[in-house]
Amino acid sequence: MSDILLSLLVTAIGMGLVFLSILLLWGMMAALLRLAPEREQPEEPAEATTLPAEANIPRANNARLAAAVAVAVALGKQADTAPHEFPLPQTAMVSAWQAVMRSEMLRKRGPR
Repeated sequence: MSDILLSLLVTAIGMGLVFLSILLLWGMMAALLRLAPEREQPEEPAEATTLPAEANIPRANNARLAAAVAVAVALGKQADTAPHEFPLPQTAMVSAWQAVMRSEMLRKRGPR
């Protein structure tokens, strides 16, 4: 058998095994869906008859909560007024090797 035919045979066997395993997994999932009992759907309440938890808070606590929120918003706005400035980059430091190589280039070519 030539190399090309052998490689095609190996490829066909590999692809066949892949598709066979996909079909096997598909069959197993279909079998599990048929065997597993269906879940009961929870009933949705028609309408809520009770007030939300926030409505049960006394008015004095609402005023305190509103004041705390106002202070937090004011502090947040105050902190955002000054934009963040990034530090300037450090000056370019030239190593001894770079300085020697640059001076050699200048000596060969001359200043332009």
